[in-house]
Amino acid sequence: MNQENLIALIHQLRNLDQEDRQKTIVRKIEHYVSDRSIDINLKFQAQSVLGSYFKSIRNYDRSAGYFREALNSVFLIDDAHANVIIQTYLEYIALETEYKQYKKARIYSANLLNWLDRHSPEDFIAYGLTYKALGKLFFEEENYPGGIAQLEKALDYFRKKLPEEHPIFIELIQVMSNAYIELEKYDQALSLYENILNKKIDAEDKFGEALILLRIGEIDYYKDLKQARSNIMKALNIFQELGEQPQKYILKAYLMLGEIDENIANYPRAINYYKKACQVIEKLDRHNQAMIVFIYSKIGMISIKMNELDKAKLYLEKGLPISESFANIRMQFLYGLGKIYSLEKKYEQAFQMYTKFLQGLEQTGHKVSKSYADTLQALAFNFLQQKQFETALNYYEQARIIYNQLMSTSCREEKGLTYMRIGYCYENLMRPDLKKAEQFYEQGFEILSKVKSVELLEEGLAALIDFYRRYKKRNKQKIYEDKLVKLQNMQVKKM
Repeated sequence: MNQENLIALIHQLRNLDQEDRQKTIVRKIEHYVSDRSIDINLKFQAQSVLGSYFKSIRNYDRSAGYFREALNSVFLIDDAHANVIIQTYLEYIALETEYKQYKKARIYSANLLNWLDRHSPEDFIAYGLTYKALGKLFFEEENYPGGIAQLEKALDYFRKKLPEEHPIFIELIQVMSNAYIELEKYDQALSLYENILNKKIDAEDKFGEALILLRIGEIDYYKDLKQARSNIMKALNIFQELGEQPQKYILKAYLMLGEIDENIANYPRAINYYKKACQVIEKLDRHNQAMIVFIYSKIGMISIKMNELDKAKLYLEKGLPISESFANIRMQFLYGLGKIYSLEKKYEQAFQMYTKFLQGLEQTGHKVSKSYADTLQALAFNFLQQKQFETALNYYEQARIIYNQLMSTSCREEKGLTYMRIGYCYENLMRPDLKKAEQFYEQGFEILSKVKSVELLEEGLAALIDFYRRYKKRNKQKIYEDKLVKLQNMQVKKM
């Protein structure tokens, strides 16, 4: 066997990105590896590069097999191959972490630390990378305190060899801050950036300062929207002073500001930021359909809240045809347009939108959900408006069944209104069933009485009083009239 040929093949596989040629080289290397007389150091390198190759094409079994074969002989390998040994360990740990084989990943992380202690105790970068890998492993298991502890060790090792401005520090600090956010420890997340921000300011690194301010604004979003807005505005102003270069960060700032103003119900300002974001997208990448669809949905749905239906309709109708590949956002277009068409009394178009919306919920396993029941109720109301009481009753009944399956108390309002509208439908069928109508009216009011809304209670009482007035049930009418007077008197006393 010509070992020089194998060395050349290993080198080629490491540096070649043409898939058809890679396969040929892999077959040749595998042939060499099967030779028992091969030098153990060379065999280790061959198994390592094969593990990397199969990892790159997502063949877990072959990749893990070659990595383990390589690492089983690691304590027999010359220290001259230390870099390959470390890289092999790290790649294999990453592979097992990705495929959720956490026990194996943890065992080999410990093996790597043991190898470093014995063979390369001064390789602080390798220690840092190992603890970084362990941090990721802990986060995969949702052990955020454990992951943070591992990354702190990684940072300590990196600081021994790397300057503070090295990108790996920003990377690890961002991961740690995300973990603190998961733990709702926002002050700890912010504290990670204080020192970095001061260094950027001292160094007059305006771009770096703006990036850190933007990140601080992201964290502030979880605890103080006003402060978040202030920091993002500072970042945006710096980016704008720097000119065209940081356009993607200007886009991010506009989107974050839009989100903040949407959350504090400053809808006109939110729409203004989303429109500015749209202008940046057209400059940067007008083919970025995902971002365009997202922004159109935002402007459309906020415009509905502002009762600016023409504007909402414009953006939602523009976005719907290009939303096919973005199922979650497409749902917003369908529901929003259903609502608009319903208000415009375009019942057939509303029916089509709502029906597609329901199909989307069914496909994602959300049939028993408040959204599904609310949409059934919206469809029922459309038929009620058209005096198609039997069809309306059918949709209201479907909605009622789902509301009763939901444990949450957040749907009491919708559930109570559904019961009362079922009562109205029974009253107005071709063959009215007044007994059932009365039953559902009263059940609906009982549910609404548990909702802390005076307006809803008044609406429910008024519906019951009108029902009993129409059918001359004076005693029942008087009961609910007294309830209404009592409710109104209580409100007067509170004023």
